[in-house]
Amino acid sequence: VAAMAAPPKIKFYTHTACPYAQRVWIALEATGLQFEKVDVNLYGYGGFDKARLKQVEVAGGLSARGYIPVVSIGDEVIRESSVCVERVAKLSTQASNAASLLPEQPPVADELIALCNALPKSSSSRQLDELLQKANTACSKHRFLAGESFSIADACLLPFLQRVDIPASATHLHAYMSRAHKLPAFSTTIVSSWWWWW
Repeated sequence: VAAMAAPPKIKFYTHTACPYAQRVWIALEATGLQFEKVDVNLYGYGGFDKARLKQVEVAGGLSARGYIPVVSIGDEVIRESSVCVERVAKLSTQASNAASLLPEQPPVADELIALCNALPKSSSSRQLDELLQKANTACSKHRFLAGESFSIADACLLPFLQRVDIPASATHLHAYMSRAHKLPAFSTTIVSSWWWWW
């Protein structure tokens, strides 16, 4: 019997207040994959700062931007939160000890993530109203946003849903958020001081 290859080492470069980085943190927690979390000092020098993050990006073949989140999986370095979440989801299907993040309803997941990614930097907008309506509808049909199990849709939307006022009429979405707050993969990532988004 051939031995399985060791899983690649995962490093997650983050700032805990960032909703985009929180997406990836949730995904990693939900899969159960082992990872090293590296907090990046975005506002000065010292510790693991933006200059060091840029070195990681360049070593991985990316242009140096110094933005979070960044994930390294073995020699592969990726950024952009939804891309990182999708890569973690793919990795979760390849590891025998990981929970899969693949959605049972891929078109629903794709639509919700695209709507979330296109939100303007405002606490109220037509786009946010549409996202909340569609998320509420999705939760009326399933336990999670894209099926009966936690998926990339949940990992990508939860950081933003926690930062907005959900209308009282969105009863299914309120029930979903109540369930989500009980999930360690989400509750572990909630910090007392966080950024809106930009």
